[in-house]
Parts: sequence; structure tokens; C-alpha cells
Amino acid sequence: MSEKYLDISYASEKEHVLDLYLPEKKKEEYPLIIYIHEGAFIFGSKRDKRMESLFTALQEGYAIASVDYRKADQVTWPAPIYDIKAAIRFLRAHAGEYKLDKKRFTVWGMSAGAYLGVMTAVTNHMQWFEDSSMGNPHESSEIQSVVDLCGACAGFHRLDDFIEENGFGIANHNEANSPESILMGQPLKEARELCNMANPINYIREDIPPFFVLHCLKDPVVPVQQSRLLVEEIVKKAGADKVTAIFTESEADHGKPDYDTRSIVDAALEFLNRY
Repeated sequence: MSEKYLDISYASEKEHVLDLYLPEKKKEEYPLIIYIHEGAFIFGSKRDKRMESLFTALQEGYAIASVDYRKADQVTWPAPIYDIKAAIRFLRAHAGEYKLDKKRFTVWGMSAGAYLGVMTAVTNHMQWFEDSSMGNPHESSEIQSVVDLCGACAGFHRLDDFIEENGFGIANHNEANSPESILMGQPLKEARELCNMANPINYIREDIPPFFVLHCLKDPVVPVQQSRLLVEEIVKKAGADKVTAIFTESEADHGKPDYDTRSIVDAALEFLNRY
């Protein structure tokens, strides 16, 4: 049975907790997967059902930290990114205690979790996205690799345009009560400048970490163009060797079931084993 440490506080708010799972097979240091749960920025928790598929990584020698963060009904962007980075700094500060390899930290997320993970990674070393008052200010929040499963990573304000272009899905992201509008603190149509600031594509540069990107072509919630444009920008700015992309023909709904099948988890772990 693997070791687990539940409800570890990484900062001061009650939402600032994480669960840490360590592999049963002992070794000097474990590479770490930081799992960021889905839930449209409003729902979900670090113990969601999807976590179970990731336990395969424990057998491959990875530690897993599943992180809770403040939701959009409490805070607005970029506060959840502050939370993820604070959790990463905490984990680095305690790496010796848990035998974590500080040089092999991965973010892994789906949907809203993927967006937060991608934003965390593409803003490596950018102090504007850190709230050092949350603790461990002298530790790095740097990420070494990314697993992005159907994240909206090419601009929230473009979601409805892509849905209309595809001819399927419900184009309601621009509504004032959409998860993205709530996260931004105002309707997307009135938040164009803020949406540009929140768009991961605008932070792609040569020194970003490597990406594993998966998206279903018929995703009706987050259109596949979001990942296609992200991949194109990575290739353009950082090179083709920085991204492994899978676009599946599956009839799966948003995130179901392809995103957590054993074959996809294995493909992502094969990618991570290279770094």
C-alpha cells in the first residue's frame, strides 16, 4: 500500500490543502505529478473520481499531489493560479521530507485543471503570477513538464466562436453567468483585455517546459481549436520537440471517457519518462 498524507495545508485558507501519495516502491527521490482537478473553476475537489486513473503513476514510481484551490465563486482570476504556485512552492520546501525530486515537477489537469496547469507552466519565473505572502517565497514554483487534457488554452473569449464554427455544442461561454465570466469577474464580452492577459498562448516562449496535449475532435464544451492553436504556437515559438499532441476521433463528450483511460494515462507517463 502506498503512503498517503491527506489534507496537508499549503497556505492559510481552508481551501489551501493537498493530498500527497507516495509510491509503495521506495527509492531515493520521486518525480512528482501535481494533479489539478476539473470542475469549471467552480466545482470539484482534489479527491474527484478521475484521480483514481492517475494512481497508475504510483506503480511507475511517481508521487502524486492532488491540490485544492479557491473557486471562482470566491475569488477571480488570477487567484487560483496563485494557489497552484503556492502549493508548488510548499512542495519544494518539503521535498526532502517526502523524498520529492525538485527537478521533476509536472502539472497534470483536465479542462479547468488543465487551464490552470498550463498557465502555471507558461508563467514560470514571472513574479506577477506569484503571491509570495502565501508562503515559501524563496522556493521556486517552476514546472518541468505539462499534461494538458482538453484545456481552454487559446482564449476564453474565443470559445463560443469556435463552437459556432464547428456547428455543435452549446455556445454559452459569453453569458454573464458562465464559469469563465465568473472567473474573470465580468462577462467575457466586456473583459477582452483581461481575457488576453489570461490567455496561455500569449506567454509561450522558447524556454517553456515540454507539453503533452490531448483533445477529442468532437468536444462540445471546449472546442478542439483551443488545443490546436496552443500546439501551433508551441511549435512556432518553442519548437516541435516541445509538444506531443494527440487529437482523437472519439465520440467522447468533454473529458469522457477517453481522457482517463489506461491507454491515455500510459501515453502521458511514457511522455513524462522522457524528462
